[in-house]
Amino acid sequence: MSDTEKSESSNSGDDAGALPTRAMTADLPSPSTMVTVLDITKDALPMRFGRFELQQIVGQGGFGTVFRAYDTQLDRHVALKIHRRGVLETEDQVARFLREARSGGKLNHPNICPVHDVGHLHGNHYIVMGFIEGVPLSELFSSVHPMNPKAAASIILKLTIALSEAHDQGIIHRDLKPSNIMMDQKRNEPIILDFGLARSYVVETDQTQTGQVVGTPAYMSPEQARGPTGAVGPSTDIYSLGVILYELITGRPPFLGSLAEIFTQILTAQPSSPAKHRPELDAAISAISLKAMAKEPAQRFASMHDFGQALQAYLRVGSASLPPRIGRIAGTTAKNNQSRSAVPLKASPARPTPTSDKIEFTCPKCKLPVRTPAATAGKKGKCPNCQAIVPIPKPTPAAARTEPSRSGSPVHPSRPIEFACSHCGQPVRTPPGTAGKKGRCPHCDRIVDIPTGK
Repeated sequence: MSDTEKSESSNSGDDAGALPTRAMTADLPSPSTMVTVLDITKDALPMRFGRFELQQIVGQGGFGTVFRAYDTQLDRHVALKIHRRGVLETEDQVARFLREARSGGKLNHPNICPVHDVGHLHGNHYIVMGFIEGVPLSELFSSVHPMNPKAAASIILKLTIALSEAHDQGIIHRDLKPSNIMMDQKRNEPIILDFGLARSYVVETDQTQTGQVVGTPAYMSPEQARGPTGAVGPSTDIYSLGVILYELITGRPPFLGSLAEIFTQILTAQPSSPAKHRPELDAAISAISLKAMAKEPAQRFASMHDFGQALQAYLRVGSASLPPRIGRIAGTTAKNNQSRSAVPLKASPARPTPTSDKIEFTCPKCKLPVRTPAATAGKKGKCPNCQAIVPIPKPTPAAARTEPSRSGSPVHPSRPIEFACSHCGQPVRTPPGTAGKKGRCPHCDRIVDIPTGK
């Protein structure tokens, strides 16, 4: 059940016995209907389709039409998707459809819409899924009203847990997008739809049709955009979920334009920082979304579990406990004279910023902020964001922290260095220990010289 744009239907109240002449029923095996794909309009509803009573069109997508239907045998409402003309016309296409439906049917998780059945009736293939009462995630935010970052992180966290279970069973989704996620109005939980069109990447990676690109362009990973030569796997879903997080907190996807322009940007351009579109966003949630959307799969989170761990740490700590050096730059003005929120520069590991009883430093693995008791200095600990074991740096004595700059002038490490990127003009805040070195701008991803802080 994808692209669940709600559409009104005609509930004419016709009895199942008084059906339109083109209605199909299990007891009318007409030769003409054996080779005819159903083209059902809302004016024909309600009507019978085998044991199901089709009641309302609730969505239409690339595969076909989704109906709210009543299963007369099991006495329940379901979502019934019937393929459109031209989708399943060869034996290979039908075989793939059945394989993917079986993959989705293996999953049993409260945040995944269940696949109940798959079948064929008079030339029409269909898939039966749970019917979710609610609204698609795509209707809960807009470019004018993006979602609260904590609320967005909470939703994405639940989805990482569900997708982690699917990946553990060797199943990827390939087409994650806000319209494929329903918010269940009864439980207020996000539900992933269309796992019936997922695929097993363990057994069937070589069974995708040559030249076929699967997914929705704005949410495609670079490996999907490259077509069948790309190695599609769990990291593909990580990328798409990162795009969804980006869109929830900014109100827009990272790449816009024509279809060709979007494909080009996915393959070659770096997404701008979420803070460029919403300056009040803190660095942590921006860094999480950008890491999930890294061009190379190896640079993304290693798994959905790791993605979820980073979100848990953000929800547990949030911006209130972030070190001062990665906070917002009050009143900073970029080239376009709009206020921008600075994020930590991806440079060499930063020296810790000591407080009275805490050490604050940047994890060398995931580049997210960490705060730990001062007593742990010089030891090793587990990063709460990426779960990697990392060395905890020792704070440098105050006298030694005053370094000479390249010009011989002292640098005061108590203050972070704030400057505008020489390439994109966006504001950057970086630890004083990186003065005079080179680092990577978090906005344009280019190498810049870090000023000495004079």
